[in-house]
Amino acid sequence: MRRTYLVATVVALCGLASTSCSDRLPWFGGDTVSYRPDAATTAESADCLAEDIYTALTGLGPWDPAITETAPEPGYPPSEFEAVEVVSCQRGLDQNGVETVDSVQLGGDVDAVLRAFSVDSQRFADGVSASCVYEIRPPVGLWLVDDAGRAFRPIWPASPCGQQEGPLAALQALEEVGRTVHPTGYDTDFSSVCTGSTGFWGFESTTSDDVEAATERERAGGQMLPPALGMPVDDVGYTDVCRYLVVARAPSVESAPGSSLVLGEVESASVVRKSVNAPIAQACGLQATRHASAQLLRPDGSGGAVVSFELDGCQRSAGFGGYREIPADVHEVLMRGVIEES
Repeated sequence: MRRTYLVATVVALCGLASTSCSDRLPWFGGDTVSYRPDAATTAESADCLAEDIYTALTGLGPWDPAITETAPEPGYPPSEFEAVEVVSCQRGLDQNGVETVDSVQLGGDVDAVLRAFSVDSQRFADGVSASCVYEIRPPVGLWLVDDAGRAFRPIWPASPCGQQEGPLAALQALEEVGRTVHPTGYDTDFSSVCTGSTGFWGFESTTSDDVEAATERERAGGQMLPPALGMPVDDVGYTDVCRYLVVARAPSVESAPGSSLVLGEVESASVVRKSVNAPIAQACGLQATRHASAQLLRPDGSGGAVVSFELDGCQRSAGFGGYREIPADVHEVLMRGVIEES
């Protein structure tokens, strides 16, 4: 079964433009309301092959005979539930490039995880109008398990513009103590086709004044990256990169065919880390004809940041905190298998 991917157009958030973008950053102050979601339903056991979890992790249809019924919806921790273990449902690749759905047992300070999910959520007060710029995805299938094997799916506590960061730190402190691997049968070597935006307008020409302003903003306020939950770096999962040619924008054409490049977890983390650490791009006005885009997700499906690269022209990246240079070794990875046109 072959999947095709529609890669979202990337807007160069808080890039090198001279205007301030503080009004577009996540907003956490002002008029907010605390609330508590409904309590979660407890299941007999944690299940990573539940249809909704399996489909959300892989994007594959429910054809696998191992798929089970839909899991209970996430909710607030049930009263008196004593968690002793966390089970994280994750997607991965085996040594042959076949996608897997893994049930990963995590141990450590599970009480800290339970406490992190037991805080109240926050939302904007009624009548407050705000725009939140980032797409942030919580984990697709996360279970807290008691000593009898019963389990529930915790809902990620909300903030006015997404999700709170507390559970992420608690989960990252856990250690893997076991893993069950289920091959999906989907060979990523066959995912050679993807689609990219035909009218990509995320990169703009920049001047030396733009670069100076961006450098000063970063010096004063730090690198403007998406919130940690939405921006996996060293913990990014395998990544499907879409490389495509940019064509003239036409109302009747929304996407252009591209070639897919699948990077394993180690290589994905290297590309993202080097891109985050790259210097701010110098002034440039060249028009790129070839782009690459990808959505960054952890193995558990959390994340959501979309990043983009100019593979020719100015050779800049977007999505890592303004326009940044593409390191030579990152460019080499992104161009792998691309046939240069004369």
